[in-house]
Formats: sequence, C-alpha cells, structure tokens
Amino acid sequence: MKNNYIFTAIFASIISVNAQVGINTITPSSTLDVVGDVKLDEALYLENPGENTNIRGSKFLVRSVSNDLNRYDIDISKYGPINYAEFKFESLSAFGLLDYDTRISTEDYLVSVQGYSCGIAGAGRTGSIMPHSLISDDNIEGYQIYAYANPITNTWFLRAFVNNSEWQKYSSGVYINTSIDMWLNIIIYRKGFITKAVNEITVDMGNSPTGVAPLPNGF
Repeated sequence: MKNNYIFTAIFASIISVNAQVGINTITPSSTLDVVGDVKLDEALYLENPGENTNIRGSKFLVRSVSNDLNRYDIDISKYGPINYAEFKFESLSAFGLLDYDTRISTEDYLVSVQGYSCGIAGAGRTGSIMPHSLISDDNIEGYQIYAYANPITNTWFLRAFVNNSEWQKYSSGVYINTSIDMWLNIIIYRKGFITKAVNEITVDMGNSPTGVAPLPNGF
C-alpha cells in the first residue's frame, strides 16, 4: 500500500511538471503540439479556446475529398468562398441587357447583383441618359436589374433593363435612342463552403403593405 502512495505521488508530480504533450516533436511548445496533419473522424470540442488576437493572415482548415484536413489558401485557390467581379457591357442596345449567360454553374454557385452604373456608350460612367416609356409619355417605368438561375442551361443569367422603355440621350432638343455601357457589380458565393441556399419563400400579403415572414427552416 505504501508503494502505491509513493507511485501516485511521483506520477502526480510528473503530470504537474510535464504539462505539455508533443506528437512528432520532443520539444512541444503548447499543451498539445502536433507536428503534421490531423484527421478527425468524429467531433472536436473546444471548451475554452480563448480569444484569437492574430486574425489577419489566418487560414481556414478545409477537408479534402479524401477526408484529409488542409490549410485553405485563397491566393492559390481557383475560387474563394465569396468572389467579386465587375461585368462591363459595352455598346448595349437601347433596350439594355435582356439575357446574358454568365456560364457560372447554378449547382456550384450563388450569384447576386450588388450594384450597377451606366452611361452613354464610349463616354465612361457619364452622359445624360434616361428611359422613355414606350406606352405613354406620362408613364414612369421601373428598373429591373438582377441575376436569375436558368433551369435549361443550369447557369446564372443577368438582366438589366427598364420596363417598356429604351435608353435615350438628349440631342438637339429631343430625346433619341442611344447605345449604352453598363457596369454590373456581381457577388459570386461558392456553395457548400460558407453559404447554403434556402428554398424560395412565398408570402401572400393579401394586398397589405405590412406582414411577418415565415421563418426559414433551420433558423
């Protein structure tokens, strides 16, 4: 019994002194220091991870198709989790952009239009242009600028036009149809990385200007 007490005391002493464990290293610099790849088949729990004071320059860990963990480096990746692109459409007709196939897969990406600007063709983002209603001079037509998923090609399409209107410029006291340049600011999200598409939410407003949206599943 005395020997057991001595062994327990020695073991406790060793644990208190050697509080750092190294894997593939004999000089661990942390409580657990792993030199090499880490593969997790089950969950990993961090009870008190603390605050990361070195966020800038940090990297994600991503799982490869072979279930290995790798450091994600956006500089060498062919895509980012969130991508930005500006499309410049030169010499658009007076009707604007009706259907443009970006060739971006709807299976792999989500696409949205975040902003736009336009001007008379060749004049940069300048020039006095305005839509003129084809129905009545008293009509004020609204813009439609958006990305949509084409179910036939399974790619994202872009549209940018004015209802029942044409782009015009003022010349010699009258408005005439004009070709325009247009810039669309596009955000492209990689599916399955940090984004998840939610099914379309249909709300019957019953001719009311106010309401409460149903909560999407999972939120």
